[in-house]
Amino acid sequence: MVMRKFPELRKFSWNSTFEEKWNTTVQKSASGRVRTLTNQLYPAWTIKASYPALTDAQADELLGFIALIKGSFEAFLWLDPEHNTEKGAPLAQVSSSKYQCVARIGSYVEPVEYVENVTVLVNGAIVPATNYTVSGGIITFRQIPSGTVTANYTYYWKVILADDGLTISKRFDNINTAEIKLEVAR
Repeated sequence: MVMRKFPELRKFSWNSTFEEKWNTTVQKSASGRVRTLTNQLYPAWTIKASYPALTDAQADELLGFIALIKGSFEAFLWLDPEHNTEKGAPLAQVSSSKYQCVARIGSYVEPVEYVENVTVLVNGAIVPATNYTVSGGIITFRQIPSGTVTANYTYYWKVILADDGLTISKRFDNINTAEIKLEVAR
């Protein structure tokens, strides 16, 4: 199944947020000893995006997209304006010929589900695109590479709407505002 991509709306606001939560349980004893537990392998990422000046056409495009995915019903691909590109990323080996693309945020790394604009390198040399295939976030080589595999690519987040719909506010003639809240889906 091919997932839809969120429309490219250039009127993104800088007061938008990218939030991380781990759902950690902390237990403290009377002596002050602390025990912690989390059942999550990856953090729960929440993205809030504000659009302060959408044209009527952009507002309709956004409303139409939300209608197509039926609110929170269908996951889609989100190109975050900040966290979306890797350059020289060391890839995690899944099997002898398969490598997983990742997102790096500081020293934290997690797998990504969709990439495009991929350039693969083995030991620093560019590999011709005919020598591998890309499916989702997995790069599969036709022949097993020998050496360090890195790549440059653009990655998307697989998300769902945190709320089940969208509100567009009309501010002036041909000026609309909207806010969306997204949760990374795995």
